[in-house]
Amino acid sequence: MKEATFSIYITRGIVQYAAARYGVDSDRLCAAVGIEPALLTMPDRRISGTLHSAVWREAVKRTGDENLGLHLGEVFNLATFGIVGYVLVNCQTFEEVLEKLSRYTHLFSQGAYIHFCVSEGMVFCDCDIVDDLKNYLLEQPRYAVDSTFASLMKATQTLTGKVLYPHAVWFQYPRPVDTAEHDRIFGTGLHFSMPTNRIIFDAKCLKWQVLSANANLLSVFEQHAEAMLDAMNREDDYTRQVVQAIAQNLKGELPSIEAIARSLAISVRQLQRELQAEGTSYQQLLDDTRKELALRHLKNPNTPIHDVAFLLGFSEPSAFHRAFKRWTGQTPRTYRVKLV
Repeated sequence: MKEATFSIYITRGIVQYAAARYGVDSDRLCAAVGIEPALLTMPDRRISGTLHSAVWREAVKRTGDENLGLHLGEVFNLATFGIVGYVLVNCQTFEEVLEKLSRYTHLFSQGAYIHFCVSEGMVFCDCDIVDDLKNYLLEQPRYAVDSTFASLMKATQTLTGKVLYPHAVWFQYPRPVDTAEHDRIFGTGLHFSMPTNRIIFDAKCLKWQVLSANANLLSVFEQHAEAMLDAMNREDDYTRQVVQAIAQNLKGELPSIEAIARSLAISVRQLQRELQAEGTSYQQLLDDTRKELALRHLKNPNTPIHDVAFLLGFSEPSAFHRAFKRWTGQTPRTYRVKLV
């Protein structure tokens, strides 16, 4: 399964805050999780959720601050938010800020998306965690969600000059032992172990004017943001091409990465780099493609299981049985019987 990626902007913010506020050695923090410090100087780069979550854990460990996400959010600076920050500071109203934030969330996080709706005079602003990718937030949401909501509170005050007072704040993660910092930042109405992450507030706030609004600059920066979004949506081109090439060549034997690279007219090394940038690998795509084809073939009762094994490049049926059980937790025969 493809893994969600995150902007270096976010990762850099965690490392820099830990260094500035707690005196943590940023180079040692990076070394502990396997990140080259130089990567933090490349804000347009993205890293895997696995690495990003490791940064959170290591930063919390080295600072001893379980509320690191909340505290990072409190000092949130839109100027460090890249092109999205430039878009937000030039919006006309707080409602437009939320609209643009919802649209461009993907530029800095594939692991969650922000959206809002209005009902009965209240705004329901949700931070939903993506569950169709390999996503560390499904297991470790607290620091990121805390930071997101605290950042929203800070950004609102910076942009409009007004303090946002939520009617309620929902968190999907269980209630921490100590919620004093949550109480201080968000006030009353805290709820934990909820079905989603949500801030609820008065819809009148949507009309608040943004102090730095500039329609001309908004147009310029949004064109840039749209171009980045288009480029990101095309980032998976190699993943799609490789999957298609594997499916076409998977006929009784496994296609090698060399053969696939030749079919795409690029070198093996370049293909490996492109797939890594898209959060996957050739072996992962080969495994996933064999699984998907196996599920499709088994839906046809007229195709013998040993033929399915051969078509997918397994040397013998027993190897296919082991792989299928790893994929689904059941044997091919059991899976087929349940389809009837």
